[in-house]
Amino acid sequence: MGSPLDNWNPAKSDKPDYFDTVKFVYKHIEFHISEDEAYTILNAFIEKWDASAGQLIREEELTKHVVNQLSHNFDVLLPAGKIKRVVELILGYLHTTGHFYQQELNLKTGE
Repeated sequence: MGSPLDNWNPAKSDKPDYFDTVKFVYKHIEFHISEDEAYTILNAFIEKWDASAGQLIREEELTKHVVNQLSHNFDVLLPAGKIKRVVELILGYLHTTGHFYQQELNLKTGE
């Protein structure tokens, strides 16, 4: 039996959609998390994202911040690996909708 999310894809818009982000997470996640956990992780992500406005921020920094904040405050009782996976999916949503641009560095000299 399929899920209503099977055929759903996020719309591209001027700014990320809060609820579509969680739908994207649920569409692609490989394990169960509650809605409260999903929104708590998303809120910690948004906090760091907003605080970094206008600055270059790496995916690793976002992930580390969310894991550290939630682990220290015991807001989410998921293992760090599962929190990281949810952050990866949030970033996946942002990549899919064009709201996060990944800089690819060409390390070869002369190019």
